[in-house]
Formats: sequence, C-alpha cells, structure tokens
Amino acid sequence: MKLFLKHIFLLGFLVAFASPAVAASPANTVIMQIDSQHAVVDGAVNELQTAPSIRDGVTLVPLRFIVEVFGAEVVWNTADKEITLRQGERVIRFWPGSSEVVVDGTVHAITGAPVVENGVTLVPLRFLVKNLDYEINFLPVTKEIHIKQLPPPNLPPVAEFEISNDTVAQGETVYYKEKSFDPDGDELVESKWSGRERAFFAPGDHEVSLQVKDKHGAWSEPYTVVIRVTDEVKMDEITYNLHNPIAGQPLNMADIPVLEIKPLDPVVMMNKEKIMISNSPETLQRDGILYSDVLSGENRLYYHHLNGSNKTKSIYLLAVNQGTNTVDLTVNKWGVAGPADPLAVGRLAAHRYLNFKHPDMPQSYKLLPGEKVILNEGSSNVVKPGQTTHGIFGVNADNDLLFAVVAAGSREQLAEFEKLPVLARDGKHIRGTYLRANRNVAVRLNTKQPARLVVADGDDDSFLYGKDEEVIYRNKGNYGLIYRINIQSKYRVGVLFSARGGVFAGAGAWQGEAFNLPNQGILKAREGCVIGIVEPGQERTLEFIPPAGSYLPINLIFIPF
Repeated sequence: MKLFLKHIFLLGFLVAFASPAVAASPANTVIMQIDSQHAVVDGAVNELQTAPSIRDGVTLVPLRFIVEVFGAEVVWNTADKEITLRQGERVIRFWPGSSEVVVDGTVHAITGAPVVENGVTLVPLRFLVKNLDYEINFLPVTKEIHIKQLPPPNLPPVAEFEISNDTVAQGETVYYKEKSFDPDGDELVESKWSGRERAFFAPGDHEVSLQVKDKHGAWSEPYTVVIRVTDEVKMDEITYNLHNPIAGQPLNMADIPVLEIKPLDPVVMMNKEKIMISNSPETLQRDGILYSDVLSGENRLYYHHLNGSNKTKSIYLLAVNQGTNTVDLTVNKWGVAGPADPLAVGRLAAHRYLNFKHPDMPQSYKLLPGEKVILNEGSSNVVKPGQTTHGIFGVNADNDLLFAVVAAGSREQLAEFEKLPVLARDGKHIRGTYLRANRNVAVRLNTKQPARLVVADGDDDSFLYGKDEEVIYRNKGNYGLIYRINIQSKYRVGVLFSARGGVFAGAGAWQGEAFNLPNQGILKAREGCVIGIVEPGQERTLEFIPPAGSYLPINLIFIPF
C-alpha cells in the first residue's frame, strides 16, 4: 500500500485529479489497487468513486471507469435494471446480482455476480479479461492490478476481383481487376490465383479463384468466379501467344510436330574461357574437397551439391593464392541459390546470374601469397540434410589461383582444408574443368518455313569435353555453358521453347531482360513456353544457361506468322 500511495502522491504534483476519467482517445494502461480509490491511467492519476475489492475470492472492479477509458460504451436501463456494454462489434448485456450475461446474443455463466455500490457497478475482473481482450497482471505484494487493452484479433483479409466479361470466346483476352482488401487495414503481401488465364482455349465453365494473405500471415477465403467459354474460336493458343507474347508463358505445344521441323545449321563461335564444375559427388556424405583446379584469366566457377549426410554442412567456394606474388582477383557477376530443392536452385541461380545486379559489383580482391578468401560467403552455403545449394561465378584473375569447392562441418576446418580428403566421383554427375565456356550462335531465318535449333543434345549441338585430373569427361547437357543466340529474320517469327529431355525449370534473358523458363510452374517433357517475337530485319538475342537439376536437350522453335 505504501509503495502505491507514494507513486500516487509523486504523480499528484504533476497532474490534476479527475473524477471520473473519460479518455479523449482509448487509454493504453490502467493501474488500480485493491481497496484504493485512486487509479493511474497512462501515467495520469484519477479518483474512483468506489475502490476495487476482493469478495469470496472474486476480484470486483468499477465497470464504467475501466471500459470507458479503453473506449467502450456503457448504458444503464433503469426500467429493466439492465447494463449494456458496447465495444466495437461486441455487445454484452448483464444485470446486477445475476451470474448470467448475454454476449453477442449467447448466454454465458460467470463466476461472481455484478453488484452496485454507491451508484457504481462493480463486475468480476475475469469477466472483462475474457470478453474484452484485456491483459491483466496482478502484483500480490502491492495488490496492484495492471490492465492493458490488447489489440483486437487479426481479421483475415478479403479476396475479391472483377473480370471484364464472364462469357468469352476461345482466344479472347480476359482482363482481371483485383479489389481485395483487409478489414484491419493491414498490408496484403501475397496473392494466390488458381485457374487464372489470359485467355481460354477449351469450351465450358472455367473456375478462377483468388486468395490473399495479410502481413500477419492470415489467408482469406477463396473468392471464385466462373467464366463461361463458348464454342466460338477467335484464336487458337499458339496464335494467341504469338500475337500477345510474354516471355516464359507456358504453352501447350502438343499440336506442333517438333521433331518433324527441319533443324538449323547455325554459325557457332566459342571462346577459350573455362568452366570449373563441381557436381560429383552430387550428394555428399562427409567433409572433404569436392573439386579444385588452378586457373587464371576469365573463367566460370560452378557448383551444385546436395547434403546427403545427417548433419548441417557448409559448401565453401575458395580462392587461394599458392604463389609468391600478389594476385588481383575480380568476381564480375554471380548467381547463388539455396538451400532448397534441386530444380528450384537450378532455376534461381541461373536467373540471378543472367539478371545480375549488385550494389558492390564487381568484387575485387588482392590476394597476398598464402591468402585465401571465401567467394560464396552467406546463408546460401549452409545446407541442412536433404537440401541443395548451387552457385555460378564469373571470375578474372591476373595470375594463377587455386579455386576449391569444400564441404565442411565448421569454418575452422578451412584453415587447413588441404588436409581434407578429396571426395570420390559418384560416376553419374559431371566434375572437371571444361574448355570453351561461351557459345555464340548465329541464327539466320530467310524463309517462311518453321525451323528449330537443337540445344545441348550432344549431336546437333556438341557437348563440352573437360578433365578431372587425367580423366576426360563429357559435359552431358553443357551445364554451366552460356549460350548467346543471335536471331535475325526476313519475316516476322515467334520464338518458342520446347523441353525435350524431361522435367525442366530454368531461366533465360531476352534482349537483356531475365525471365523464368517457364514463368510459372515447371515444364515436363514435350511441354513448352514462349520466348518472344522477332520482327523483319530485327536482331534479337537470347541468353541461356542449361540449369542444374533439369533435363536436356531443349529445342528453340521458330514459327513465321
């Protein structure tokens, strides 16, 4: 009691007493004390007509004072001796002396009944806590009651959208206008569509649904609209996408006889840049050196590994100066991804490399004799069991450096990483240093006949050869190689992408703009997507990296229209 009164008297010098208190805006906290007629509201002292008390083990507090400072409304009906409390959408009715209350129309029993003393209604404190989202903290030593108004429960967002027309022909564009909102005013951070298409190519009813998520992680209920597609055909799917191209847009290519289209014999140029590839053993079981080689000049470093052990591992890409002179090293661009599943990291690392933008690019190092640096420092190289990490780095060293990919359980092992064992190849995946890391392909189209370019089949498009120590290996799929395909055409042509080898998820860059292949989901064998359009007399360039985790080969299809 003395502690509480001392607190009250000190505050009394600073603020005036008010009785009763009705806050201009809802209060944050109220402090009361059993058997004391003083309360502190957000630091201001208030006088109570009736003090809180404990009766038969039930704590009773003045109703009107508490709920009004927290922004609620209390109405007393003299005729019915009924008290009505309103806070937001909640309506509570109760009666002095009765242990029954009606909350939003539902009858509930409470421990202890409300009482009226000196014209003041006292109610059980636990009743307020349960029904008005108050947080209570009782201090037994001082018998203080700290009451705080909790924020209202998060309401889920509401998904909603409009469409331009609910009845359309096949190949007719459908326009969507999202009108989703959050009742609490929270930011909407994610939208999840189902069945949404720019146009439909089969008659019948098609359901389109939308769900949205707020910043607290709450999802809305699905909002669904049915679009009726008639038998009228304005455009088939191929024609529609040729006239309305979006890079990476999935495309049903079942009606295109890809293998019957005549393959091109393009002009191909390669350079001497090397690719150092660490992908075997793809699934690592223990610590060790996965692959290393000594390189100088411009080269590409590439690793792709899955943690098959039962412990978290880190995959380090090291650059080590083993010489006697300082070596200048520049990392011009990079794309790293993971830890995640193999398809996802293959697509993301390729996209990040092709779309490379970094505030600190390029990164430069001066490596003194004996010095080493970690090139892939960050969270992506920490790999839990069952996860995959992947990285692609473009580097330039003015003298020899040892580049090494190392699996280790702790960073301390890097101090003497040379003592770690060199892990054996798995016999299935590629490892080694491969010549000619860039392939420039010139495609010239002079007829109105469809044509195709075969990529990474080992026949029409040869595989790279490389060495791991004295063993020669073929890079089946040309993983890590960058294709720069320059296209010129006498006629307007659409460029389509056809996955031929199996499941595929990658990335490309059309005229320098990176995009995913496909831009939603994955491709299965013989499925495809749109690349872009080449107008007569134009030049267009596609950059492409065969992505780790995906199957090759692929075909580029050129359709005049």
